[in-house]
Amino acid sequence: MVGGVDPGGGAGLLRDVATAEALGARAHAVETAYTEQGPGLHRVEPRAPDAVRAALAEALAALRPAAVKIGMAVGPATAAAIVEALGDYAGPVVVDPVLATSRGGALWAGAPRELLPLLRRATLVTPNSVEAAALTERPVATADDAEASGRLLIEAEQLRAVLVKGGHLSGDLDCSGGTVVDVLVTASGAARFTRARTPGPSPRGTGCALASAIAVKLGSGRSLSEAVGEASAWLARLIAEPVPVGDERHLSGRDPQRVPRPPR
Repeated sequence: MVGGVDPGGGAGLLRDVATAEALGARAHAVETAYTEQGPGLHRVEPRAPDAVRAALAEALAALRPAAVKIGMAVGPATAAAIVEALGDYAGPVVVDPVLATSRGGALWAGAPRELLPLLRRATLVTPNSVEAAALTERPVATADDAEASGRLLIEAEQLRAVLVKGGHLSGDLDCSGGTVVDVLVTASGAARFTRARTPGPSPRGTGCALASAIAVKLGSGRSLSEAVGEASAWLARLIAEPVPVGDERHLSGRDPQRVPRPPR
C-alpha cells in the first residue's frame, strides 16, 4: 500500500492497511506524505521522492506482493519516483488518483493531468466523478458521463481500465436517491455496479477502502470484474454500519456478514 498518512485513520494509508487486514491479507505500507487533518486539511508534509522510490523498490524486491495499491502521490516528482520503483513489477497495480480530501483540501500539488504517467502504469484507475472530470476536463454528473470519461481516458490517454466511482453522481435517476452506480470501463466494454445508497453523510475513506479491496481481490486471483463486484458489495455492507468518531463517520473495518473464526 502506497499513500499518505491521515493520523485519524479514517482515510489514506491507515485505511488501506485496515482494509487489507479486514479481508484477510497482509499489507506493507510505503508513506508518501504525512497529513494533519481535522475539520479541514491543516498541513501536508511530503516525504522526499527519492525516499519513496527506495522504500517501494525495497518492498517490492523483498516481499514480492501479490498486488500494489497507490493512493496519494503528492506531486509529479513523487509520482515519477513511484513509476520508477515499480519497474518491471508484473502484478496488478490499482491507482486511486487522489486530488483532494473529501472536504476539499488539496492533496496533489500539480495539474490533474500530470498524474497521467502514473495512471498509465496501472491495471485499474479508480477516480470519483470529480477526479474523472478533472482528468478529462469534462463534466461528469451522470453514469453515462462516467462511462464516457472512462472511454476517453482509455482511448486518448492509453489507460488500461477505469472504474469511475459513483458516490458523487447525482445527475440522473440511476445515481440519485437510493442507489450508487460505479462504472467500470475497459477497452472491451463497460459494466455498471449498482449498490444501495445509505442515508446520511458518507463515512470517510470509502474511496480508499474500495480501491484497496479491489487490489486485494486482484491479488488473490479474481478477474477485474469479479474484484470490483466483490469489493463493492463488501464496502456497501461496511458503509451501512459506520462508526462515529468525533464529528465524522468512519468505516468499522468489520464486515457484518463475515462469520467469526471459531476459537482454537
